[in-house]
Amino acid sequence: MMRLIVVLFAPVALIGLAPAAPVPKHLMPKEPLYHAVQKGTRWVYTDNGMDCEFEATDVKPLARGGWTVTVECVRDGAKSPYQKIEVSPRGLVVIEARGISAENPLCLLQRPAEPNAEWSYRRDNPGATYSRGAMMVTGTEDVKVPAGVFRAVRVVHEVTVVWNDKPIQQLRVTTWYAPDVGLVKATGEGYKSELKSFTPGKG
Repeated sequence: MMRLIVVLFAPVALIGLAPAAPVPKHLMPKEPLYHAVQKGTRWVYTDNGMDCEFEATDVKPLARGGWTVTVECVRDGAKSPYQKIEVSPRGLVVIEARGISAENPLCLLQRPAEPNAEWSYRRDNPGATYSRGAMMVTGTEDVKVPAGVFRAVRVVHEVTVVWNDKPIQQLRVTTWYAPDVGLVKATGEGYKSELKSFTPGKG
């Protein structure tokens, strides 16, 4: 998964060449957004054999660049809070889950990042439990799911669930995020969620 690219230069070929001019900022490639930011966007996932539908019901610009996207769960025509996520070239950060603001916002994807980029986190759960762990970008690859084939960034989560300051469970979860879409696949022990359909919004 991790790739090492070695570029060999022939010294003779470089003799007499003038230094290259810097590339203007407006011509530099832009870091893509790894989540849709259009109101009305819909995602349907097949989650361990069950379909789950979500909709972006609100999108607001951030003063520092990027957007806050409100995503709600859609079930039997009714909508309920799922999460608010900050989407920017810096990555994806969950700031609210199930209608409750996160004391410690959870970074799902840190960008721009090279393979092996790693960051840690802690997330408090109801009661005396919390989760702690680390996430690592391990590369980019083509991912085939029911909705199609997506070029996606792969992130590995090493999670420890702690109760009364004692580790009670360790998990390994892998997620894949595609530009302008968001999460396309997630797997763990006995768990698999895949994007079944994706409908971009018009807002």
